[in-house]
Amino acid sequence: MSCLAQTLLLLLSGCLVLACVWRARRRHRRQLARMAERERAALILQDTLLQNLQGLILRFQGVSHRLPPDSAEQATIEAILDQADEVLAEARERMLTLRGAPGDDGPRPPNRA
Repeated sequence: MSCLAQTLLLLLSGCLVLACVWRARRRHRRQLARMAERERAALILQDTLLQNLQGLILRFQGVSHRLPPDSAEQATIEAILDQADEVLAEARERMLTLRGAPGDDGPRPPNRA
């Protein structure tokens, strides 16, 4: 093989390697952008869910105040509201766990007592 052919082969090989590296980096950037968009969408959905749950709790509290204080319905709604408050608190805790603190590298495990 002549020196010119070897040089051309080496240049072509180098170009091929550079093209592969460029393509891999480009694909990685697209994946990062896609993951960031999914995370933003998930956070919006979580916020919406929590706000809607809080709205439902407030509506039930309004109904509860219109019932006779010692009625069975009042006691049932109060029990449901207590459970809803627990669900809301747990959901908020899990969201904070998933979001992590600013500067964290990723999600933290749930805090189990």
